[in-house]
Amino acid sequence: MVLSPPTLPQAANLVYVRAPRPERGDPALRDMLLRLAGLREEAAWCAATLALVASPHSRRERAAWRAVAPDVPEREQLFDAVASLTSPHRLPWLEHFARTLASGPVRARHQLIGSARRVMTADGLVSPMDQLRWVALRHLLAGSAVSPPAAAQSDLAELDNGQSRYICVFSAFLSRLVPAPEVTLDLAGSDSVCQAWYDKVVAPWAGRFEMAPRDMHDIDASLRALRVVQSLPWLLRPVLVRRWYEAARELTDGATLHPDAADALRLTCALLDSPVPPDLSQQYIEVEAAHP
Repeated sequence: MVLSPPTLPQAANLVYVRAPRPERGDPALRDMLLRLAGLREEAAWCAATLALVASPHSRRERAAWRAVAPDVPEREQLFDAVASLTSPHRLPWLEHFARTLASGPVRARHQLIGSARRVMTADGLVSPMDQLRWVALRHLLAGSAVSPPAAAQSDLAELDNGQSRYICVFSAFLSRLVPAPEVTLDLAGSDSVCQAWYDKVVAPWAGRFEMAPRDMHDIDASLRALRVVQSLPWLLRPVLVRRWYEAARELTDGATLHPDAADALRLTCALLDSPVPPDLSQQYIEVEAAHP
């Protein structure tokens, strides 16, 4: 079933305002970004959003995209343009289109979320990044911020054991992607860098309560934990994000995080309605509406 586009007001002209230096002056990339910036129809925004959640090289996911994406002009060329985008560009455009579509009818947004799930699961492989991206897309399409609770403590050490435990559970989920996809072993070959990151993150609560092994948390447990983390005081969420980011930087060679780790932390910032750490934001272009 082809996705019906929502009815939304005309979009403002778009510009991309920051790009990593190595990609400036790339004519092909510039043309692709101008193509995305030139999209003016709700149907095209939906098609682009669904293309952005698809694995660029998966034939099954592309076939699923064809089945659910709106039939817009030069649809295949749009998919190819999106598939060619590099990591610094994909997530900002996904966030932009999702936030643009968030003002549409509830039914259309629910349909888009369902279509995104169909595309992402078409090849039978659902990675932690797929799961995180889908949850973030659902949150962005909801168009509502996480409400700040009345409490205002800004010290992680002040949290009770229940809240702390849920931070550890969600950190365990993130550790499959941060500071790199969990395929890298240390020099001894016995423990992953992701485990080292997790140990750094949960160090403040070590010994306060019994923690389940890092690999024992499934997606349902992670989502329950996320809801608790989203309820943390709004001043505390950036503190937690900074802890995740700094632990990743300590374990990362080079000037930037691994693209998957960067995406995981940026998506988590969106889920927590928390600012993206400045150093992390430098790994991405930013998409903004151009005001007349």
